Amino acid sequence: MDDIEEYVDANEVDNYMAKSFKFSSFCKEYWLAIATAVTAALALVQSSIFKLNLEGGAAVLMLPADMFLRHVRGFMVLFVIFSAASRASLFAESKGNPVKRKVILSYFVSGLLTLLVGFLFGYLLIPAKGDDLPSQYFVKFLDPKYTPGINFVKFLRGLAVHDIPGNVLTTRFDVYNQFGRDQVKDGLGDGYNGPGFIVFGLLIAASTYFLGKDGEIVRNIVHLVHKCLLGVYWMLLCYSPIAIYFSGIVTFDTLSKDGTFGYLCLRYLLLFFIGLLVALVRIFIVLPLLHFVRCGSFGFDVILKVAGLLPTAFMGGSSVRMVEKTKYYLKSKRFNSEIVDSYLPFCTVANGECVGAGFALTAIFALKLFGNDIDWSVFLKIVITGLLYEFAITEYIQCHLFAVIFFLNTSMITADFIVPIILADWLYDRLGIVANTISDALTIDYIESIHTSGRTSVQNV
Repeated sequence: MDDIEEYVDANEVDNYMAKSFKFSSFCKEYWLAIATAVTAALALVQSSIFKLNLEGGAAVLMLPADMFLRHVRGFMVLFVIFSAASRASLFAESKGNPVKRKVILSYFVSGLLTLLVGFLFGYLLIPAKGDDLPSQYFVKFLDPKYTPGINFVKFLRGLAVHDIPGNVLTTRFDVYNQFGRDQVKDGLGDGYNGPGFIVFGLLIAASTYFLGKDGEIVRNIVHLVHKCLLGVYWMLLCYSPIAIYFSGIVTFDTLSKDGTFGYLCLRYLLLFFIGLLVALVRIFIVLPLLHFVRCGSFGFDVILKVAGLLPTAFMGGSSVRMVEKTKYYLKSKRFNSEIVDSYLPFCTVANGECVGAGFALTAIFALKLFGNDIDWSVFLKIVITGLLYEFAITEYIQCHLFAVIFFLNTSMITADFIVPIILADWLYDRLGIVANTISDALTIDYIESIHTSGRTSVQNV
């Protein structure tokens, strides 16, 4: 019967996954990414041909982009609060399941190691901006009078509850009035820290357990609001090509005026190369070593089994959208069907390994670009923020770019260069999905080994 079941699953995966490439289906599936890329290219060409008078018309051209960035900022405030609360309650409900606890611990360790690898590569390989590059576009935001200790204390203050209500009400929309050209005073630790919203979401989740049966109702409402916010996210994405077009015209014109466009392109290519390097180290070193500690084998056989799924994972959208395809594929490769159905959705939600590394790379890139020093307080803030970031925004990896805008603005520096960073971030996200798919497959193999050893122990008894 097992062979028949696996044969049926193999047929299901053949029917479920496309056998040949169809351009029309590709455009229908990824029209938004294509539209965004086309508008960015159009903005580049137009700004190269028609030079703008930035003092005269830039403010009018930036209105659509400013509106988009303000909506993104307000959306991310709500999203991280409800996402953190939703996922905290989900993890709390799994406390009675020892397997899920081990899965969460494995993802935390792997995510921390990947984050540290990303920080190390970013720190060593990304060069700082030279003083010989004159530009009005790069400004050092860190006040030199603040010591690293004071800077870190100010960061911790941003995690405190007393800062949260003011942040939620004001959200400091004025930051985007000049598309990031306004200096954010003390931007490396001004109390308006994005991680504070995640802490606030955790407090909301914890408070529901003091309400008894009513707390379960509140948690269900939190889950529903979180799902609604995902719908709002897609609405914002549909508006993004317009914002990218107008902001691209202004941004490219400013960069060409400064003579820094080619310089930035090379730096972003370097950023993508480092992201690729981090993804490869994660896939072939971090994950196999962790799997060896868990199971006694490096798991390269599992990686080979899922190799046929990786092209689909690269183009398949977010981790959530890959769940069903991954289910069918793992079953066709003779993974335990019951374990795949029971644990793969949980693994997908719990897996945020590449998010923290992506945040660390982008943060170091921006800090060095703006000439800020990276001391021990900045290192701790990047690590803490990255880990909180992994916790809150994991199951929807595609919002990485928008979350970077939000978190860099509120806890690191002001994020500029919305258009030039899109390609590097999108490609890094795709690599993250591939690595997440491999990580989930290795975790399923780990869960199978737990169940196998458990059955063996019972039989021996």
